[in-house]
Amino acid sequence: MAVARLLLLVLLVRGCGGQEAEVICAETACYTLHRAELGWSAAQERCRHDGGSLAPARSPAEARRLQELLAAAGWPGPAWIGLWLSRGHCVQPQEPLRGFSWAAGGEPGNYTAWLSEPAVTCLSSRCVSLQPAGSSGAPSWADRPCRTLLPAFLCKFIFRGMCGPLPLAGPGRVAYTTPFGVRSPQLAAAPFGTLAQADCESGGGSAFAVCKGPLEDGGFAWHPPGPHCPAACAHRNGGCQHRCLEEPGQPRRCACRPGYVLAPDMASCLPEDACHPNPCQGTCRARPGGFECVCEEGYTLAPDGRRCLDVDECLAGPCQHECRNTAGSFICLCRPGYGVTGPGGRQCRDEDECAQPGVCPQLCLNVPGSFHCVCRPGYHRSGNACLDVDECLEDPCPGPCRNFPGSFECLCPPGFVPEEDGRGCRARPTTGAKHMGQPRSTPGIPRTTGTLQSTGAPQTTGIPQTLGIPFGVTLLAPTAAGSAPDPEHSADGPRLLLYYILGSLVAILLVLAFALALLACRRRAAKREKRPAKNAADNYCWVPEQPESRGVGGERSGWEKQ
Repeated sequence: MAVARLLLLVLLVRGCGGQEAEVICAETACYTLHRAELGWSAAQERCRHDGGSLAPARSPAEARRLQELLAAAGWPGPAWIGLWLSRGHCVQPQEPLRGFSWAAGGEPGNYTAWLSEPAVTCLSSRCVSLQPAGSSGAPSWADRPCRTLLPAFLCKFIFRGMCGPLPLAGPGRVAYTTPFGVRSPQLAAAPFGTLAQADCESGGGSAFAVCKGPLEDGGFAWHPPGPHCPAACAHRNGGCQHRCLEEPGQPRRCACRPGYVLAPDMASCLPEDACHPNPCQGTCRARPGGFECVCEEGYTLAPDGRRCLDVDECLAGPCQHECRNTAGSFICLCRPGYGVTGPGGRQCRDEDECAQPGVCPQLCLNVPGSFHCVCRPGYHRSGNACLDVDECLEDPCPGPCRNFPGSFECLCPPGFVPEEDGRGCRARPTTGAKHMGQPRSTPGIPRTTGTLQSTGAPQTTGIPQTLGIPFGVTLLAPTAAGSAPDPEHSADGPRLLLYYILGSLVAILLVLAFALALLACRRRAAKREKRPAKNAADNYCWVPEQPESRGVGGERSGWEKQ
């Protein structure tokens, strides 16, 4: 009793300061219309402060309920609802909600009522307002910047259950104060926790009641039950639906006809034991003379009228790829390599795996539902890696070959240039060269016919060249053919040029030495031909005459043999 009095006191204090707003309640939810000029975020904060959220419109039935609220309030202008697109998220033209989401959370649903297509953006937040019904008879949506100030907003509050109108036995007025702080003089259904204040006429005073529950049978009822504003059964049947009983010395009370039982409000009557205990697998609804079973969405009533059978929605083929039936619903699945998209997640679109970093070591090729890793030319696949191909193992060059990552190069000797295909060498084109005979070819090194020339020096003639390169000279100045080497080979240029110049000088010096030796031999031979022939007098020589001596032995001749 103390707890009930404390709850009643709290509700009374809250009710005294309740805000005036239009409200409509049905099933397990209440919707309110508030007249206040606020932006979307401020309106959402007001709804949250009272325990709710900006109202969604997930279905045509919910949209009609909001329209009834606007019509009852006579509101002609727009009002914020709980649909928005946060900053950094893009508008998706192919989706029903266009990428917007409900502030209250949950599934987006397929219901839409766009007055016009929302502005396509990814940079700013956009919020939606509800426009009252026009000629079409249904309210519509319009998007606008969230900072725009609108003169009204709609809230939604969800509860576990509802109580009916507070029954009155005598004349009086009832004011309802809801748990979300809104006062209303009339409610077709009052949410759990609502405080009802009955002001009885003819000096009957005031009475208070609170919607409590759930009760033992799962329902909700006013406490104390009533009817309030006691009066004689002659006035409005004492507030009773069937029978009003007045016994001497006993308070007035309500009773039901045979076949019916008194409801928790102690004024209305329900069919006797129609839904207590519940004979249905789903929801039981009492009807005059019996009951009716109702199944939830995704189920259908069995032929016996009591059980609920699951509906296999997959039989209708609602999904593009695969469908999995669940209790009361279904789930659409996509094959590997595809992602769920479209209204209700029923469509599938290919996922670009190549957009993810590090999928392949080199090149990635996206295909429907999958992808392929490929390597650049000059590499081959080995597991999850791309390894360099050593092209030189295939002997692509007539001479030396150098391999480097992704390609190779053919090396050409001085005086030769690479072929067009990069796999051979040909003689460097020269001008003014004279044919001096067929050179001898060295294996693996292409040769050509011509004469040896030295730039800036007289040309040697009459000396046949039998070798393109002097025998014994090492090829130290190769010329690259084929694909361009990587940067680490770029430093060989000056070195190759130096080797080329030194090799050319050595060859020129050898040729000059050979020519000088031959010339010296010819001159020596010419001198020998010009020397006179010898005779007998060459063995004699002249002796000066001596004075005649006259001595014993006689005279000497003037010639004397040497």
